[in-house]
Amino acid sequence: MGEHDELENRYMPQFEALLSQSGVIVGYRRDRAGIDTGLHLFARGEKTTKGGDERPYWRALASRVWFQLKGVHAATLSANAFNKAEHVAVAVGVEHLKFWFAAPEPVYLVVYVESVDTFIGIDVRELVEQEWQQTFYASVRDRTGDVTVHVPTIAVMDPDRVAALVDHRSMRIDGPAFRGRPLGHRIDPLRSVLARPSAEVWGEMVTRILGVHDFREASRDHVGELTVIRGALAQTLLWQSPAFAEYGYRYSPDEVRDEPAPEQAFGDVYVVLDSAQERRAFDEEEAQAVSGVVRAAVADDVSVLVFFRGLDLSSSGGLWRSAMRASAMDKWHRGWHQLGLEALSYLVLTATLVYVEFAPDLDWDHANYLR
Repeated sequence: MGEHDELENRYMPQFEALLSQSGVIVGYRRDRAGIDTGLHLFARGEKTTKGGDERPYWRALASRVWFQLKGVHAATLSANAFNKAEHVAVAVGVEHLKFWFAAPEPVYLVVYVESVDTFIGIDVRELVEQEWQQTFYASVRDRTGDVTVHVPTIAVMDPDRVAALVDHRSMRIDGPAFRGRPLGHRIDPLRSVLARPSAEVWGEMVTRILGVHDFREASRDHVGELTVIRGALAQTLLWQSPAFAEYGYRYSPDEVRDEPAPEQAFGDVYVVLDSAQERRAFDEEEAQAVSGVVRAAVADDVSVLVFFRGLDLSSSGGLWRSAMRASAMDKWHRGWHQLGLEALSYLVLTATLVYVEFAPDLDWDHANYLR
């Protein structure tokens, strides 16, 4: 056994003890992937006992993180030199680096610095993007052997850093894709519709959808069951409503089916949220608020988005169409869009992180599957 093995025998148990504070250690029986150890992430929480007391417990997450460790002897890097350095250079195999970079789960390159008894580490994807940016594959395409990479000395792997690894997420991409895009589920966004959720869950979903499109709220008012928000979408909100999609096949599954027209919104908008379960009429105050929103939108030359907790093809949808058409003016160039549960279903199903967050709380009026 050489000095490198001796150093590894000392730091590996220490590092795995650090990891075990945030999950369960996992690993390969044989090292064939250039990975030393892994961590199945768990989240800490509290659970109510039968006696009504709260006790801590661990909740398994659907994510794992992998680690490749390198040790640097004190004779190679002194404590003084480490404290002055911005990074530590280490050699790794090119094939291993390409494998880690493309891995479906995060891989960290971790360096143990013996002189200061400290672990530093960085997500390999972040490391590669910092050193090569978009030229990585071109730079290593014809290379063999080792390549030198640099791990920042400020990237200390301490208990807080390890606990923060729960922000990593993994998803399956081996199922049917939607327009070449893995969704992490098999539900067809164009031909599936949510059952009516509770007002609370519906409101949270709409808020999250707006949030992932970088919606910047400027003002908010509540009138009856309506919420009127003025703000700006910094990223384009794009959707197609299953309400207007062709579901079946006339002759064979090989034929091309009709798809609904794409709709979109961007920039300054008014957003109206209608949380009513069944909207059959507006009270006087709500009707005045709707007319006021349209007048303000015309004056400001912006669009109006109406989200409501019912189907677009329902009495609620029909009421909103009638109300907006009656209030609309000829010189209103931006116009309005209404998004019932059909359009919201599409937006949730194509925003994978939103779907994963709300999936346990969702029921479906009907769901069709991609193939």
